[in-house]
Amino acid sequence: MTPAGRVAVAQVRTNRTGYVVAVLVNAAGLVVLHVWPGWQEFPVLTADTRSVLGVVDAALVVGIVVNVVLLLRSPGWPTAAGSLLTTLVGLVATVRVWQVFPFDVSDTWETVLRVVLVVGVVGACLGLLALLRMRQVTGGRGDG
Repeated sequence: MTPAGRVAVAQVRTNRTGYVVAVLVNAAGLVVLHVWPGWQEFPVLTADTRSVLGVVDAALVVGIVVNVVLLLRSPGWPTAAGSLLTTLVGLVATVRVWQVFPFDVSDTWETVLRVVLVVGVVGACLGLLALLRMRQVTGGRGDG
């Protein structure tokens, strides 16, 4: 096998490992929120958490589904479409958490958490712009 071929095989293996890890992390998030210990057991979360669970769950489930699809069929358009979808749903979830802010923390920690949420929103917006730009450059092939 040529050096380029070995690099390509190593990249595919690395990607697949990343997809598996992403599925496991998202699944663990769902388990922690709903099964054990459950979001109610976290003293920093308020009853308002109920109003963000749907969108947070959606972000976690979309992450699982996209990464399972990428395990089965990657690279190409599924990668670009999956990145776009997970970023959009994550952005919606982050904005909703910002709006509701279901945390019972001190003023200092509220500031820290709000800054983290803003960084997440800005990062997601930049990511969306980059994905759309890449789609424009590659002519929609998603291989750029």
